[in-house]
Amino acid sequence: MKPITAGSGIWAYEWNVFTTPSFPPTTPTINWFRGGDRVVDLYWTTTGAKSYTVKRSTSAGGPYAVLASNIKGNSFTDTSVVNGTTYYYVVTAVNEAGESTVSNEINIKPSATKYTGGLLDGVALKVGATFNNQTSTVMEFTDNNGNTVKYIGNNIAWYTFSAPKDINAVIAKWYDSYKVKMEFYDANNTLIGSHTPTTNDGVESLPNTLQNVSSVVLKPITAGSGIWAYEWNVFGKNHDVLPGAPLNLTAVGGDKTVSLTWSSMNTATSYKVKRSTTAGGPYTEIATVNSATYASYSDTNVVNGTTYYYVVTAVNAAGESPNSNEASATPNGSIVTQPTQDTDRALLRIMLNNGEEKEYDLSMKEVNAFLAWYEGRASGTGAVMFAIDKHNNNKGPFKNRKDYMIYDKIITFEVNAYTASSTNPNTDSKP
Repeated sequence: MKPITAGSGIWAYEWNVFTTPSFPPTTPTINWFRGGDRVVDLYWTTTGAKSYTVKRSTSAGGPYAVLASNIKGNSFTDTSVVNGTTYYYVVTAVNEAGESTVSNEINIKPSATKYTGGLLDGVALKVGATFNNQTSTVMEFTDNNGNTVKYIGNNIAWYTFSAPKDINAVIAKWYDSYKVKMEFYDANNTLIGSHTPTTNDGVESLPNTLQNVSSVVLKPITAGSGIWAYEWNVFGKNHDVLPGAPLNLTAVGGDKTVSLTWSSMNTATSYKVKRSTTAGGPYTEIATVNSATYASYSDTNVVNGTTYYYVVTAVNAAGESPNSNEASATPNGSIVTQPTQDTDRALLRIMLNNGEEKEYDLSMKEVNAFLAWYEGRASGTGAVMFAIDKHNNNKGPFKNRKDYMIYDKIITFEVNAYTASSTNPNTDSKP
């Protein structure tokens, strides 16, 4: 443990480290949210939890239904909403020791307004004294709320797109006499156009479409007067390339849950998860995963015994990809009876979250030891790793070789039992 500033010394009450948490995590706080056109965005404070769960109700104070679980980040986009309906949200934090109490409740009514449908919907704008010298962020200018004013002092606000845009219209709502102007820059940060709106709180077409805009900037019309604004957006055309369809979607059913994983894509900024109870669809969008790095989702709004069919699409500023492959699963709360004949054998096949498959030819005693470890970890007890002996697949001058399975890396596994012959070697099929 060190002081955050070298040489400042440490004033502390207590310190410890844990292999497994002994208490549930601290309760998160929802610190920003917005309601757009058939969408609600939520952001909350991180508390060092293993994951977060979002719950929703249409009544203040609940009861809340689980909307999404196993969320690894601190944000969630709910696309299963209806415009004009008020929704109430809470968030909980989860670790191996349990679940926190619910966060503060927020309520929001999604709606389509003159501020939605633009290129700045729900984005975080950079703030600073000069362009490209960021000191903070502001989200209130792009939250589809034209009733709340935000002051950012003697600063400007800007946003840089991931790919150039063609911009043909703008909207801004400013407070009182604090008029604003807009500037538009190309990829080299060269000013290619500016516009001073004459209409407060109204969509205004530009005299000419500005092409290949990489950054848009909001400034006070009088330098140094500061920005008091309610809302800002720009409208136009994307130059981004649509992402391809996500690959390798898999679905695994559990007790009142279906776990989905797919291959992440660096061309996506988010993914849409869609579900049907009929093979081939039609599918209903149930969630948005708000990051290209989190290529997984747990659907807890399912009924045991019902087969569900899923597809996933990738999204970026250019739009939405075609559907992924379809994956199906049937959640089931029944307990699987383990084989007990130690003289028999089985092929243990394990699928990892990086897409790799492992297959081992083991005695039933070894398989049962693996199953007992896995069930223990699922209940929050036992080691995080399990060693599997590679047996005769022991290439090199080693006494033995073992693979170490990490619980969180395992997506699914299967046990294929068989009766061993007297000549059957103890081998490992795949390294």
